[in-house]
Amino acid sequence: MLPIWEILALLLLGFCAGSLGGLIGIGGGVITIPALSLLFGHDIHLAQAASMNVVVFVAIPAAIRHYRQNSLPRGLLRSVIPLGVVGIVLGVLLNNSIPTAPMEKIFGVFLVYVIGVNIRKLVVGKPIGADTVPDVSTGRGLSVGATAGFGAGLLGIGGGLITVPLAQHLCRVTLPHAIAVSACLMSFTSVIGAAVKDSTLHLISDQATGEPLRALDAIQMSLWIIPTAIVGSWMGARMTHLLPLRAIRTVFIVAMMIGAGKMLWP
Repeated sequence: MLPIWEILALLLLGFCAGSLGGLIGIGGGVITIPALSLLFGHDIHLAQAASMNVVVFVAIPAAIRHYRQNSLPRGLLRSVIPLGVVGIVLGVLLNNSIPTAPMEKIFGVFLVYVIGVNIRKLVVGKPIGADTVPDVSTGRGLSVGATAGFGAGLLGIGGGLITVPLAQHLCRVTLPHAIAVSACLMSFTSVIGAAVKDSTLHLISDQATGEPLRALDAIQMSLWIIPTAIVGSWMGARMTHLLPLRAIRTVFIVAMMIGAGKMLWP
């Protein structure tokens, strides 16, 4: 069993990650991974495994909601999903081969990308794809799926921060359709990615102790994060139109800057 203070901290982390995710439309991985690694002191590979377990329980309900709203561009999904599944397996296997310190640098660079995306959203008003003709050709869909799946596996995240802008730029779909594609893709890739990561975690040694990492530890952490993350996500989505979103996004950017700085320059 985890100590009581860590259980309470994980519950709080889940609520914070879910709330921010619901408020500004991001996956919880960019919050939970730096927090588990920097604040809780866990190896980043263990933090990524826990994050991928959480994504499963966030992505599938979102995909079901989009399906019921009939907002899924099914033609695009047929080309996105296959290489997305292959990509996340290859990404996880490559992730496992990268030592902890370089992986922290890679994730720090990704946080810089996240910062850039959110700064752009602060200063650009019109959404991408608002007045363009969609291009959902097979080649473009395969490119989106392969890139998003591989990036999600390599970084240990859901992949929405990759899928959504990529689907908008390459396939020129609207933001709601890009979000629906991302949720549906993650409902497939997250299950497979989490299973591969958990089943191979013992092949990685903890940087601090030298002992093999345990999937049981990642699963135990994720079980405490999941309930409050779901509650926080629901509350955050409901409060999107009530709170000053620009101020929230600014606070998020500052937090990501701190996390990126600590990972790139520990």
